[in-house]
Amino acid sequence: MINISIKKLLFSKSFLSLKYKTKSKEVMKNINKKYSTWWLAFLEVDKNNDIDRIEKFVGEKKKIFNNIVILWIGWSALWTRAVMHAIKWKYYNELSKEDRWNNPKLHIIDNIDPIEINHILKLIKLEETLFLVISKSGSTLETVSQFMFFKDLIIKRWLNLQKHFTIIAWEKSNFKDKYLSEWYDVFDLPDWIWWRFSAFSNVWLLPLAFIWINIREILEWVTKVKKSLLSEDIFNNNALLTSIIQYHTYFELSKNITVFFPYIANFTSIWEWYKQMIWESLWKWGIWVTLTSAIWVTDQHSQLQLYYDWPNDKLIIFLELEEFPIDYKIWNNNKFTFWSLMSVSKAWTEESISSYNKINYTIKMKNISERSIWELILTLEMQTAILWEFYWFNAFDQPGVEIWKEITRQKIRENIWIVEDLEWFNK
Repeated sequence: MINISIKKLLFSKSFLSLKYKTKSKEVMKNINKKYSTWWLAFLEVDKNNDIDRIEKFVGEKKKIFNNIVILWIGWSALWTRAVMHAIKWKYYNELSKEDRWNNPKLHIIDNIDPIEINHILKLIKLEETLFLVISKSGSTLETVSQFMFFKDLIIKRWLNLQKHFTIIAWEKSNFKDKYLSEWYDVFDLPDWIWWRFSAFSNVWLLPLAFIWINIREILEWVTKVKKSLLSEDIFNNNALLTSIIQYHTYFELSKNITVFFPYIANFTSIWEWYKQMIWESLWKWGIWVTLTSAIWVTDQHSQLQLYYDWPNDKLIIFLELEEFPIDYKIWNNNKFTFWSLMSVSKAWTEESISSYNKINYTIKMKNISERSIWELILTLEMQTAILWEFYWFNAFDQPGVEIWKEITRQKIRENIWIVEDLEWFNK
């Protein structure tokens, strides 16, 4: 469903295969060993025992609620937004209920900006809204604050808390204690999945099921795709190939900036998710790689000068759609369409960048389908795990993030404004 084009890479697949033959075998041996010992448990999300329960739950709730509001922070919001925009398009919530196939609108609040919260409140009716609260431990201050705010609004309206709130939490967290289990529907996030690698777990499947995305097909496709992602063959493993390209570019050629070019507007949210994946996994132990993005054709007019000119310190990754689901003639000419104009524009941008000796490759997606999106995201997850195995350190921790979390919690405790309802937060 996805292919990697390296015709403008400036070095061949055979060169990479020969240069990294020994190292890549060692890396994939370690990857498979980690997979067998559950270090790569994110590949096992297809073994989900909650699918029947999710489908039943969503079927019942869609009859009651016109709005789903997700309360969370960071990576989990980025995943759902990326898939929602890629498959259902970024204007999904603007469609009529009939055009949404009678499915609810899906709103994502992934910050504590009071202006945005105010806008959301203007868009929804509380009595028609289900809140999904997603937090691994219940100790993320922003998510806790969102939860308490909307919980208070529901109470003031004399609405049923149990009816209007559902929790997705780490199965061993204090957030999933007796108090929450008694009052709200609770879905587990398995403790054996590294948090930002849990894209295909309940934290993703439950929200996506509300907007008519086939979650059973997601997991079936994961089962089929993951086998190739464990292969030692660079010619048949896209995750291995792209990780070697990036390792060679970063480590051997000292190019420490990656530019991600989604060549379709609704794929820009995939970049936001991928950026977070790379930054939290890679930025440690002196490995300095910066990711930035551009939207073509928009940024051909605003960023191209930067990428043409020196310093030559960038790897450019295009994301290209080969078949558009819809197209329009620009004028009365059967051949000249918006899609053909985009294709020509991308081809010559790629050609001109290569003429300036800028290393680049293209991820080609055949079409916009659920399977293509699942394969892309799973491949990028696996690429991250493989790439960091090349560097010999842990891709799954985030020590820098935990530092400021603990400092913030301590400062709040000192000011004594945590209330009894946040008892799990104090533990």
